Amino acid sequence: MANQNANRLNTLFLPVMVCFVWVSYSFAALAQTNTQLQQQLLKMAEQNRQIQQDISHYAPTDIPPALQSLTSNIENLHSQTLKEIIALHGWPSKSQVGEKGVLAAFSLAQHSNDLAFQQNLLPLIIQSYINKDGIEGKDVAEFTDKVSIKLGKKQVFGTQAKVVNDKVIFAPIKNRDSVDQLRNQMGMPPLAEFERSLERLNNLSQ
Repeated sequence: MANQNANRLNTLFLPVMVCFVWVSYSFAALAQTNTQLQQQLLKMAEQNRQIQQDISHYAPTDIPPALQSLTSNIENLHSQTLKEIIALHGWPSKSQVGEKGVLAAFSLAQHSNDLAFQQNLLPLIIQSYINKDGIEGKDVAEFTDKVSIKLGKKQVFGTQAKVVNDKVIFAPIKNRDSVDQLRNQMGMPPLAEFERSLERLNNLSQ
């Protein structure tokens, strides 16, 4: 088992470090064509996907320290690079980088370990959804709620819940009486319907 984990890490580290060097170009190198910008976003998002996939092979308490450190370093680098891209180009739009590029940027934002940065991105991401650049309403809602909870606030759309003693428990929701209206605006079903779907998913239906 130890050899398998070591091999898995070895296969991950090489492509990750190659990409690490690639995204470490100077700030001036970010002034590039739209196609180049799209490819940079896609490469970083793919790198992040590879890391998350490798982490998924381990229990949370068994993730190797080297992999934890590498993940943190890559997330920091991605956040800084995305900040620089936004400083030069604004939040990537579909006209700039295509829908795939927009979704790649959103993926990087979702996995950023910089909470203040995520908070600052919220209005840009919401506007991107309004502009129909490719981000789905439910994903914007989940991102909003996760950031709100990290900030110690109530969630807005009721996307975050867990099962406790065979019962679905939602994290505190702001303005719960009007949450269905907000969920509808984001293309999501009413909260009660979502709760029933979670019960079915977790085999809690009566």
